[in-house]
Amino acid sequence: MALFKKKSLASVDHFGDTFKPQMTSLIDILTLLLVFLIQSFSAEGNLVTPSTDLTLPMSSSKKPPKPSLMLELTHNGVVADGKQLTANESFARDPDFLVKNVYGWLMAQKVKIGKAETQRQIILQCDRDLEFNIVKRIMFTCSKAGFTDFSVLVIEE
Repeated sequence: MALFKKKSLASVDHFGDTFKPQMTSLIDILTLLLVFLIQSFSAEGNLVTPSTDLTLPMSSSKKPPKPSLMLELTHNGVVADGKQLTANESFARDPDFLVKNVYGWLMAQKVKIGKAETQRQIILQCDRDLEFNIVKRIMFTCSKAGFTDFSVLVIEE
């Protein structure tokens, strides 16, 4: 009769009973995990953060916004860079369409940007319940300042 030794899945060191795991299966699992994480990673992310006090309109547009100059049109007034430029009541019924405080801020931004025509884009964050008269006056002011490429920030349905 012969004695047969069973070999275990783990190899046993002759100098001690130390366990050596099979590295091939662990590397396979890590490779699959890495491929899954790379596939699910999104490099785009949110380039524009909408204001918290606005309810943006819904749209079926799939085009993501490009980072550019931004104006927030709230129920109270026009906000840029976290500070209020003007109140809506101060220009909503004025016969002149040009909003002077917003125009001054836009001209200062135009000086900062320089002569690059491609950077004369502006994103308007408008509350969906805001009067169109106010939006129209702000768009007129932007066009007079040289910012003629408008985008309105919306929420994708």
